[in-house]
Amino acid sequence: MWQREITNNRQIQIVPFHWTHPYAADLREHDKKAFDHIPNYQEMLKAFQAEGDAITALWRGRIVACLGCNVMWPSVAEAWMITSIEFPNISTTATRAAIRYFDKISIEYQLKRLQITVDTENELAMRWAKVLKFTPEGLLRKYGPGNSDHMMFAKVYK
Repeated sequence: MWQREITNNRQIQIVPFHWTHPYAADLREHDKKAFDHIPNYQEMLKAFQAEGDAITALWRGRIVACLGCNVMWPSVAEAWMITSIEFPNISTTATRAAIRYFDKISIEYQLKRLQITVDTENELAMRWAKVLKFTPEGLLRKYGPGNSDHMMFAKVYK
């Protein structure tokens, strides 16, 4: 189902997210922080899986990204993403796929707002949020794992 809706790149396989996927990936340093600083991270991953719409992208059989959205209340959701060191190898395809995924989720859940928080030290993610047309809204000081500063970004739909 998700494969054709998200990407037609034959090197990328889209599968339903499973909470163990991040453990099988060679994660980027910024994504490893959550494992070190969030005591109940495994339970959060299980909740992401239970949400039902999360996906995992594989490139050449290796996990490169896990992505999902959690509905906070009607019309508002927060997206999350976990990436491996392989992610830059598929950044163009990943950008197109993420846009399609967010579009699908926004329609399915009739969203008015989709938000993300990004570690300000994660330069790749900061740039990527802007490429995905998320608008920066404000700095969240000492917000993230290890008390890192994060930027709140959002897409607001009509």
